[in-house]
Order: sequence, then structure tokens, then C-alpha cells
Amino acid sequence: MRLGFTSNGNIAALYDNNFYIRELYYPYLGQYNHSVGGYFKIGIWHDGKFTWIDQIKDKKIYMDNLIVNAEINWDGLKIKFSDVAIFSHSAIIRKVDVEGQGYVRTIFYHDFKLNGNEIGDTAFYDPGLDAIIHYKDNTWFLIGSSHNLYEYTTGRRDQKAVLDDCEDGVLNKNPIAQGSVSSAVSIAYPSFYYFIIAGNSFSDVVKTYNEIKENVEFHYKKNKFYWDSITSWLPDYLAKNSLAIMLGHVGDNGAIPASLDTDILKFNLDTYAYIWPRDAALTAYVLDMAGYSSFTRKFYDLVFHKLFSGGYLFQKYNPDGTWGSTWHPWTARTKNSFNIQEDETATVIWAFWNYFVKTKDYDLLKDTYHIIRDAANFMSSFRDEKLKLPLESFDLWEEKLGVHTYTVASVYAGLKAASNFANVLGDEENAKKWNDVAEEVKNSLKTYMFDKERGIFYKFINIDDGKVTSVDKTVESSILGIITFDVFDVNDPVVDSSVNEVMKKLWVKNVGGLARYENDYYQRVEGNYNEIPGNPWIITTIWLAQYYIKKKDISKAKELLTWSEKHSFSGLLPEQLNPFNGEPLSVMPLLWSHAEYLKTYLMIKQFN
Repeated sequence: MRLGFTSNGNIAALYDNNFYIRELYYPYLGQYNHSVGGYFKIGIWHDGKFTWIDQIKDKKIYMDNLIVNAEINWDGLKIKFSDVAIFSHSAIIRKVDVEGQGYVRTIFYHDFKLNGNEIGDTAFYDPGLDAIIHYKDNTWFLIGSSHNLYEYTTGRRDQKAVLDDCEDGVLNKNPIAQGSVSSAVSIAYPSFYYFIIAGNSFSDVVKTYNEIKENVEFHYKKNKFYWDSITSWLPDYLAKNSLAIMLGHVGDNGAIPASLDTDILKFNLDTYAYIWPRDAALTAYVLDMAGYSSFTRKFYDLVFHKLFSGGYLFQKYNPDGTWGSTWHPWTARTKNSFNIQEDETATVIWAFWNYFVKTKDYDLLKDTYHIIRDAANFMSSFRDEKLKLPLESFDLWEEKLGVHTYTVASVYAGLKAASNFANVLGDEENAKKWNDVAEEVKNSLKTYMFDKERGIFYKFINIDDGKVTSVDKTVESSILGIITFDVFDVNDPVVDSSVNEVMKKLWVKNVGGLARYENDYYQRVEGNYNEIPGNPWIITTIWLAQYYIKKKDISKAKELLTWSEKHSFSGLLPEQLNPFNGEPLSVMPLLWSHAEYLKTYLMIKQFN
């Protein structure tokens, strides 16, 4: 479980429930995890006694915007840690305060695996700097302090040389090690600053080290004021944290990864640390709602200038803009289908229109309109000629190939947005064409994908040359996309009846919340799922709240928002929950969860 996150767009770290750094990214958020599978442990030596923090029960981890805090009580000591990735440098500063009698040494163990692997690393102590340095190729990390190091050591990770050396509270001062290596330092002051500095060369990290050490307290404090200033207009804890977490996921190059938590590795040997254009665009949409378009411009610049190709977007991308891993087969490229998720292309165009309305960024529009045009033409042509529906692609859950209600809803919204852009630029022919296609898509959605007998939209259908060949009647939460993308009036009977059916079949009675769809097996835990459709998700539950807001039933919406707040953990929202005890499952934080939460919070705020 991750309970802490700090980031400055260039360096980021995630912390577990022991305040151990478990993920450390640089220079891209989501790419090059320099501690993958590792633990940056912290030990306390007090008057001859030693313990690792994970062995202490009396501790509390919590977020304050993007400052991660720990309060620990042990052996008569009160210990406080406070970490922040400072915005002025590629560095994380930790403030340490120890109160209590006796002699105390704080020991920091560094489990670096540079560039995501443990082959060919070097760690050494530099006496001129009084610092430990790890490096490989052009990746460098320096570990130092505002005060003198008491002791240090380096050694072989595979032999546990450094870990074992820490436990007597005395480090053996081995000055250098290479291969698969770790290191540790001890500091024997009650109050001090400790820092992890990243750079691309020895001179780079040394320059930053000298600049920070000259006035470390100033660098630490200005970041607290920075985040307090950004979120001060939001009165509620989770809203503040959600905004900070969302901003902290926007990389300096515009990349917005879905989640930086690698705990998911144990399930599929891959992570969520990619740019899914859908997740990123939905996050950008909410940041624009909140007034932070200076951050989202970087994302749109990246997505339009580096990610689009041939009028559509790939499933997901690495944070540097290259293609990410995928499981959508090339055999899906037929006359009726394509191995993409078309909703991602549509959602980016839809969200970019919201950005433009907020910013009037004509400068970016003039550079990207040709991409918007290509995307709109792709969505217009990638359709069945007779049914007028989009052809088959993969759903937003990335599981099924078909024509999905959610995808169709997003395509409608994307084409409407493209038509709006065309109107702005006087491209009357395309404005009319794309608007007409959007209306055709909307009409066909209602004609071919609404099950009149049950009063709900199909999860998806399969089509072939103007014929519907099969329908999937699984009750599916993502049909609420018709509300997200304002396809139909919220008071249209097809909307109300669909929502009622979703609530009836997908509400998880044990702990509350809405499952994705009937018989959802993703991330199931041990237990009796009889009458439980699947694990409750934050985003699906929040979709319901947004429906009630649009129906002006604010009381009901607030109930669902409160449910989400009760299932946050130290200010972080997970992807989904254990249906038996409400504990977090899968990754945490999930950026999409925070985006939908803050969007709903802001929607409700308009009624206050």
C-alpha cells in the first residue's frame, strides 16, 4: 500500500505505510524507476537499541498537499519526518526532528536500482562532499545532509552487506562498491535535513548539492508555502490533496501517467506508469476546470505534437512519448475493427475544447488544428456505412473488442468539439460535416444500442457490414459515459432507466460503491462474491454522483462524494476497494480517481 507521494514534475517518490520510498522516478514521471522492487529503509539507533521503522507500530503517515509526513513514537522518542520534492531542483528534501533523551542516530538505507535494473551500478563515498553518490551512465544520485554524516557504507545488495551492517547502529565505512549495490548513511543530530539529489552527471548533482546546502531551510519552506498557496482556495482536505496530486503527476515534458504505484507488478509484471491519453485528458479537463491550464498546456503540446499519428492515438505511451506495452493484437486490424481504444482519441479532442474555452489559446490551436482535423476525419470515416456507428475497437477497460456505448458517447463528444473548433476558424464545411456525423452517431446509439426491453444501453455490440451480429447485455457502469459526454438530456427516459438498472445490478451492498460490470473478475480477492458483482471502484461511484448533480439532486451526490472521502487513505484514493472490508486494492493513488473526485467536488461547489 502506498500512503505518500511527492513530485515536482521531474523527480517523484512514492512511500509505503512505513514511510519507505518504494518508487523513485527521474527524469520522467513513470519512466526509469530507480528503486523498482526496493525499499529505502529507515532505522533508529537509541542508546544501544536499534529498530527499523517497519518494526514500530506507533506511527502515522499522512499527506499535506505534496508534503509527505510521518510521526513515530518509539523508546521514549518522538520522531518526525517531512519530505517534499522541491520545485527549484531535481531533489527531495527531508526534514527530520527527534525529541527525547539519550543518544540517537538516524540511519538511511538506499536501495537504488538505477534506470530500473541493478546491473552495473556504482556507489561511493566522496569525503570532499561528505556525501554518498550512486551512478550509472548519465543517471546520478547524491545523498547528503545539512549536517555532517556520522558514518556511511556501501556494499553488495545480493549479499545484504549494507542491510546487515546497519543493525548494530555502526556502519563499516566501505567507501565504494560496484555491480548490484546499496548504501547507507547515519546522522547523529536531533534535527537536520537530508536530501536525495538527481542529475545527469557528477558536476550536475554537486552543483545542486552546493546550492541546496547553502540555504536548505529556505528551499524546504518555500515549497510548503508554494503548495499551500496553490490549494488555499479549497477548504477541504481531500480536495486540496487531489489537486496537488493531479498537478504533481504532470511531468515537465507534459506526460501525465495514470499511476506511479508499482505494487501492481506482482499481478502482471507491468505497471500503470504510462500515459493513457484518456486518463490524462480527463485529468487535464479537471485541472482546466480548476484554473490550472498553464500545467495542462504542456500535456496538449505533447499529445498533439508527439503522440498523434494518422488521426488516432495508440493505447498507451511511455512518459517520453514512445509507444508503451500493449496487449491489443494486430490481428484486430480488419475491415471492421482496429486495435486501439477509439475513446482515447475522442476524449483528447473533447477535453482540448474545454481547455480552449478556458484559455482562448489561439497560439496552440493554430499549431494543432491540422491534427484535430485528421482526428475528426478519422472518427468520421471509421464507421459502418449503413449503421453510422463507429467500427469496433477496444473498450475503456481494455478487455473487449466491439462497439461500446462508452466509446460511441465519446466519439459523439469528440466530433462535436472538432466542429466547434472548425467554427472558430471559419472552416464551415468541416464544421457542418463533423456536426452532422456526430448527430448520426447519436441517433444510431439510441437506435441500435438501447435495449428497450430492459431499459438500458448495451455494454457493446458487434457489427458486420451494416448488421448487428451480437449484443452484450452485461450491465456495465461505463454506459454512464452518455452522461459524462452529454449525449442525451439528463432527463431523457433512456438515461434515467439506464442509471436505475446500473444501480440495481452493480451497487456493492457490503461496503457501498459501484462495481464496473456484472461478474467483474479483475483484482478479485478471496471471499464469497455471491450477490457481489465485483469490486467497487472510485470512478464508477463518482460517475453516479455526477449524474445526480446534473439532475440537481445535490444531497444524493454529496452522499456519494462522502463515501469516496471515507475510502481515501492518508489523502490518497485507490483504483478500487475490497468489497468485504473496504481496504484499497490495485494501485494508489490512481490519478483518474482523484480527477473524478475533484471534478465532482467542483460541480457541487457551484451549487453552494
